[in-house]
Amino acid sequence: MEKKKKGKIKLFETKYFGFILGIIVIIVLLVLGEFTTILSNLETSMLDIHFNYKNIRSKQNIQEGVSLEEANPNISPDVLIVGVDFRSLDKFGKWPFPRWRHADFLKSLARIKNQNDRESSVLLDLFFIEPDADAVDDGLLIDAIAENDRVFLETILDEVPPPAASRDEYFARQQILYDNYGKVQNIVGDWTRLPTFYGLQPPLQPYARATFAYGHANYFEDQDQIYRRQPMIVKSAFFLEEIKLDDLTVNTPLDYENHERIEWVDQDSRHHNIDFPFTDENLLVLREQMVKNAPLKSVDTNNDGEPDESYYVVNKYQDHFIPAITLTLALKYFNRSLSEIEIVLGEYIFIPQPEHFNTEIGEWEAYRQIDKYAVYNEDGEELEAEVSHIVEDIKIPIDDYGRMLINFMGPASFATPGSRQTFPVRSYSGYASNPPSSLANTWPRTKALGNKIVLVGAFARGIAEDQKTTPYGLMYGIEIHANALNTILMSKFLTTVPYWQDVLLLIALVLIVSLLTTRIQALWSFVINIVVILGLFFATTIIFEHYNLIVNFATPAIGMILSFLSIVAYRAMTEERDKRMIKSMFGTYLSPKVVDQILDSPPELGGLDKNLTVFFSDIRGFTTLSESMSPQELVKILNRYLSVMTDNILELDGTLDKYEGDAIMAFWGAPLPEEDHAFLACKSSVMQIAALKELNKEFPDDKQINIGIGLNSGIMTVGNMGSTQRMDYTLIGDNVNLGARLEGTNKAYGTRIIISEFTYDMVKDRVIARELDNIRVKGKNKPVLIYELLDYIEDEVDEQ
Repeated sequence: MEKKKKGKIKLFETKYFGFILGIIVIIVLLVLGEFTTILSNLETSMLDIHFNYKNIRSKQNIQEGVSLEEANPNISPDVLIVGVDFRSLDKFGKWPFPRWRHADFLKSLARIKNQNDRESSVLLDLFFIEPDADAVDDGLLIDAIAENDRVFLETILDEVPPPAASRDEYFARQQILYDNYGKVQNIVGDWTRLPTFYGLQPPLQPYARATFAYGHANYFEDQDQIYRRQPMIVKSAFFLEEIKLDDLTVNTPLDYENHERIEWVDQDSRHHNIDFPFTDENLLVLREQMVKNAPLKSVDTNNDGEPDESYYVVNKYQDHFIPAITLTLALKYFNRSLSEIEIVLGEYIFIPQPEHFNTEIGEWEAYRQIDKYAVYNEDGEELEAEVSHIVEDIKIPIDDYGRMLINFMGPASFATPGSRQTFPVRSYSGYASNPPSSLANTWPRTKALGNKIVLVGAFARGIAEDQKTTPYGLMYGIEIHANALNTILMSKFLTTVPYWQDVLLLIALVLIVSLLTTRIQALWSFVINIVVILGLFFATTIIFEHYNLIVNFATPAIGMILSFLSIVAYRAMTEERDKRMIKSMFGTYLSPKVVDQILDSPPELGGLDKNLTVFFSDIRGFTTLSESMSPQELVKILNRYLSVMTDNILELDGTLDKYEGDAIMAFWGAPLPEEDHAFLACKSSVMQIAALKELNKEFPDDKQINIGIGLNSGIMTVGNMGSTQRMDYTLIGDNVNLGARLEGTNKAYGTRIIISEFTYDMVKDRVIARELDNIRVKGKNKPVLIYELLDYIEDEVDEQ
């Protein structure tokens, strides 16, 4: 027995229990990684740091104002951005340009004598969804698109269906694109999980007939509102029919192989796929779910204004799969088609035997990727030969939702020549001016665009509406296209290491930290911990840059920190057992939020000037009321009243300052910042009046309570005030005094809630109030406009 007790005590010694704490940390992190997105979101955010530490290109200054820049072999030389920049605006006038100007641009590219030196494709990142005011301009551009015969146009996908009047038109446009270029068919995996779009905005039908190919232009932001991924394929849902739930049986026809499906929509407008094949069991479960969560559809069959029939409905859709515009551009570059690719959701998009057009001989040949560019001396003699390799096939890694992680090559480019450019950027004006005539003998020999993918889009902040936040900050949509396209062309795909390797790394580092922290001084353990974390950071960054591999950093770093902290905390607990429950001590007389702030930073004298809203309320005729009651009865009624009012204040994030007899003082906007402090104070005041009305039903007629409330907003000094032995978290200042005086002003106007003009200015679009008077209050030189607050307007968030 004694031996068992000694063993138990020994287990709780720091040097042994530290390993248990380390194992607990590992288990907790593995569970978090499996069942939440917390750690995966942190790892995703780490990508931004990795990107910003990448070496984009080597630059050597050879003389003042002149530098020699080595091309980055990771960037395809065939990706070219043609930006509608400020030079274009200066030359052609305001944006958008007339459509005949784009026709001139396309003619300029197409009309060269050496047709082998043509561009591979032209993406117009412009939208032609509505007819031009001048039909002639539309005709000129459509003819130019057909003449160029290498133009790609984009379809915009919407989460909501188009208006019923234009629905057939939009889907008819998209059908033309399907018929002319094809659509994705060879999909392996659960295609029902792909992002679904119920509406779309393709180009006008004549444009759809003239264009070479199409693709969607949609991107999805991660949870931190940063764009890092492009969906290589998305799902466009075409509505077929509405079916009564009672008519849905196991024999309901559904061409699942042809990507038909049935879904239902809940009361929160969320869409839910119905599993196929149908069985009696899953249809029974479906009915139970819809009865609980789906809205009924009511039908007035006899047009008498009253519903005659109500039932649940499900919707049948035909799904089509639309490729990303960058994928179709890459397929054209590789001389491949949509019908030749294979898509395995959660794994890859397979492009077989990519080819490359040799502009010198005018023939397609095996696709080669450059590993290192040739090096030449000043006389043009080759010192080192180009290093390249043949690419047998390409596998684009995608997740279960068809998304590819974009390998951004560098920060946003500038259109100005000589400025920073990750991808080459040329001005639209250089190509759209003075297009060649239709006479071939007048055409230039070349435009120096041989086999390039020309990406045309807005490249000036005054006109670009599609700037998105990327790991490198704001970037024009056309340059995000360039990065995504380059990722495919150069096979620079970002992939994660196998899961077991990340787990092994986590276990090893956490246990090493546990070993060190339990056996050496905390200070040295801290130093070693920091060194190991820094080493891990640089190692993961180097691996990311040179091998395009993503190794978890945040998870093992958090594991090491948590392990270190937990062991240090355990050591402190065992060494200083007399330290007890500070938080509970403060919590007995301060609000929880103030307690949290006190724990974050110990209280001290003084305060901060903040924009706040102060609240004062007082019971009318309290002295008379108290004289008619016994002390016990008075305390009972007063406590009941204060409890209801206080609960309302705290529920709406207010801070209770103090009670002064029957008076209440509170405020909004501190200690935690609150942008809506004025509105919350107004809302609380109205709700207190309503609550008081209900409360008065509990009291006899001769003990009814009536209150007045005063609100004012402005700069006030807030903080812990008092002596070193006793302090309160409170407000002072002229604006506080004004709020108190407004409460008393209710007596003169027979009102219940008076707010100052300063509060009203902050909430005037969200409350119902009437102007009372322009008064001069004690302590104020200027008159103050006051309002009676009657009600507040419900926000959509409040209603939900």
